[in-house]
Amino acid sequence: MKLAFLGAFFVALFAAAGCGSSSSPDAASDGSAPTTSVPTPTNTVDPPRAEISTSWMMFFSDQGTKSAPPQKVYAVFAREQTDDEAEIAPRVAADSACAFAGSENREPAAGGKPIPEQARILLRGAHGQGSLVAVPTTDDNVSLSVFPDGGGTCARPTNDGLILAAQAQEDTATIYGMVNDDVRSVDLIVNGKSHRAKLAENGFSVALPSGAEIDLDKVVLHKADGSKTEIPVG
Repeated sequence: MKLAFLGAFFVALFAAAGCGSSSSPDAASDGSAPTTSVPTPTNTVDPPRAEISTSWMMFFSDQGTKSAPPQKVYAVFAREQTDDEAEIAPRVAADSACAFAGSENREPAAGGKPIPEQARILLRGAHGQGSLVAVPTTDDNVSLSVFPDGGGTCARPTNDGLILAAQAQEDTATIYGMVNDDVRSVDLIVNGKSHRAKLAENGFSVALPSGAEIDLDKVVLHKADGSKTEIPVG
């Protein structure tokens, strides 16, 4: 997937090829754990249109997927909410991409009602001075965004709990998302080069220079059992 971060103005569609695992793990010749390749997931809600912003993009497709509730996919929602999370929860819920379609009239979207008491900070400093935050909804979606000044996406977890989005601001572009509890590290292959993401509490992010075309080739998830899953994005 080519992400054209040209200046500050952009919008993109996450063109999904399908969902679900399609290939069997290939046994590694050196006896190590296998690598599984799955098709690009289709994991986001169907908003009526893309929202255009000067600082962020939202990946989405025209078909959602069914999955376990986010509370069963991500351990971060099982812990207690901290005081600082409780403080920002009302605004996180009010600005949720799941709550509104992104229209000027703030029309309700189909992502479900955000659950403020389950709002969580996944990563601090994920994009400049912002934090990566997530809040599940009553329809088993997750609103994932960069708080306080970023945009976000509304998605259902797909294979390995993967949710994927991106944001650009000034000289930096950040690709971020979520993965399930089995994932121990995340690599993003961008322009043929591997970038290790910062990962904490199911959230990950990678900061890249903006102002040039970024070709996101695939996402590589490294599991607790030593295996890995490669998910092509292009």
